[in-house]
Amino acid sequence: MKILSLSIQKYILGVVGIILLSCAPILFTLGNLLNFKLFFKEFGSVCKALITPAEWHLSYLEITTMEMIPFSLSSYFNGPYLYSMAILVLALLLSLFVSFFFAVMTTISKGPFKRVMSHFSELLIAIPDFSYIFIFQIAVVQVYLITGYRFVSFYSLGGEVVYVAPILCLSIVPTILFYKLFVALFAEEIEQSYVALAKSKGLSKMEILIRHCTSNVLKSIYHQSKSIVWLTLSSLLIIEHLFGIQGILYYLLNDFSPKGITFILISVFTPFYIFYQIGERIVNKREMERNTLFEKMQVPLIDKKQWKSIYLVKYKKSFKVKLNPFNNFIYKTPLFILLTLLTISLGYFFLYDDHIEQVNFVYNETGKIVSRAPHPPSSNMIFGTDTYGYSILQQLLVGIKYTILLTLIIATIRVVVGYVFGVIYVFFLNGKGRKIINSIADGMHFLPLTLLVFILLAPVLTTSTGTWDTTLGERLFIQIMIMSVIVLPVTTSLIGNEMNDALKKEYVQSSVVMGGSLIWIIIKHLNPQLWNKLLLYWTQHMVQVLQMFVHLGILSIFVGGARRYPDFPWRLVPEIYELSGMISISREVFMTKQYWMIIPPIFVFMLLIYCFNKLAEGIATKDSIKVPEKKQNRKTLMVNEKTEVLTKKTTFPRDYSRVFNRLK
Repeated sequence: MKILSLSIQKYILGVVGIILLSCAPILFTLGNLLNFKLFFKEFGSVCKALITPAEWHLSYLEITTMEMIPFSLSSYFNGPYLYSMAILVLALLLSLFVSFFFAVMTTISKGPFKRVMSHFSELLIAIPDFSYIFIFQIAVVQVYLITGYRFVSFYSLGGEVVYVAPILCLSIVPTILFYKLFVALFAEEIEQSYVALAKSKGLSKMEILIRHCTSNVLKSIYHQSKSIVWLTLSSLLIIEHLFGIQGILYYLLNDFSPKGITFILISVFTPFYIFYQIGERIVNKREMERNTLFEKMQVPLIDKKQWKSIYLVKYKKSFKVKLNPFNNFIYKTPLFILLTLLTISLGYFFLYDDHIEQVNFVYNETGKIVSRAPHPPSSNMIFGTDTYGYSILQQLLVGIKYTILLTLIIATIRVVVGYVFGVIYVFFLNGKGRKIINSIADGMHFLPLTLLVFILLAPVLTTSTGTWDTTLGERLFIQIMIMSVIVLPVTTSLIGNEMNDALKKEYVQSSVVMGGSLIWIIIKHLNPQLWNKLLLYWTQHMVQVLQMFVHLGILSIFVGGARRYPDFPWRLVPEIYELSGMISISREVFMTKQYWMIIPPIFVFMLLIYCFNKLAEGIATKDSIKVPEKKQNRKTLMVNEKTEVLTKKTTFPRDYSRVFNRLK
């Protein structure tokens, strides 16, 4: 009964968070900027609507009459909601079975199959998820042109229901992530002692994997699957948009009101919350143990004697050792690529002031028009031009610096602020405070991150009047803050729990018993253990931010904003040229077959994602940090009291519980 009560409390807390997020766009609308009075008024009206059955309906725009038509929740659940959820669930199940099969084949293989699968998965994970949609659609069209047979429908027209194409496209990314996770977990299980015992009894490797290892691995897969579901939910929105599916996103865009947003987000949040709450009880998942050492003992913030005893030179040497991986070849190549792209883009700004040439018409020697925009690639225009005659190459040169710099800033804010909040989470919050943070973080895993950011940024970065009430700097600042703060509950919980694990080490507790101050414990014990993981989280967030830029660009949310002029309502004009804005025309490019306009920005995104993934992979490997063996294998604590010497040896086992966080 206590567990049920706790689950209901966490659910109510998640619903309150959804209502706050749904009302947040009011704070950024024109004329009501940061109007908290209106915000709380709307919050109250949404809460009232939730308990009033007469208000349980959505609305959609009738194009012929341009009127908002009420749409009952029962029709929503039986139609678009069930359609979207079926695609999502079937895609996740397909990815789970396919990844398990290939992971078993990889684990039992002895030839080059492992290397081929490893390199192939790295290549696939670097491709933006929406690219698979176009690859699939182009393949269907080419087969139809050659054979005259369309083997599958790939677009929903006139209410047509399509399943196969969106399920296949949506399952690719989770299949890769599940595959990498399965392979890593199987590798860890094979090293266990019970496997050696099974081998001594004559069992084959396949039998050991299926009959003994799989049960343990599936439990870990279940616990780590929240992050994969989180990513897949965001990809589902892009699948719906590019396949023309009238699902969850369609009705969200039509009823972009706080009440409509709340109903739709709750409909997405509730089934996953119930599934994982029931599943955690079935698999007997224990709640992560909280370290209560610092709640029961008075630990001073700083001790002057200990502070004076910290040898800065020694600490600097230790810091340099931690930076040694960047001298490795596995780091030099992606770093060189990133720095080269950034240098070229910045150099173009200083030399040419980000000038982008526009060529609407191309004339021959006699003055006759031979080409009009968009121009295909040629010797004069290497990558061609877009629909309005602007050079694709020059747009890339201008936009690369914005993409890289904004990605670095957002990822850095997420990790640094998450680290600071993690310290507060561990040392200054009580058990109830930590439970609230963990409840919010768990709830975030069941909401599409791209959808949340879209809801908050839509009123900030679009204008239909052609004028702005905010400056470009203010819009960039708001965008950076929203994309950074939206994941802070998850980042704080993740880093805080890593700190909790580090505090459970015996030598850390001994340091507290012997009078270690809080600053001493953080600098001398926590930071050396967390440094590699913080670097890993940093690179992972950069990949996540890049993917989010792509998704927002497809949904016509551009970096710095875009204007929609009344005379040309179908055209959005970006304020700055950035790579995600170049991808917004992806659907039109497929219909017109002018692929040269979108292939270059996709390739640059692939290159950036690949570089950051290689950095994360290098950091996650066991040998990436060259720590002296003496410091790596044991920690010696010596206390001289009269003639007694106390020596304590502590080993540092690998943390198996967060294998997925090293592979995302």
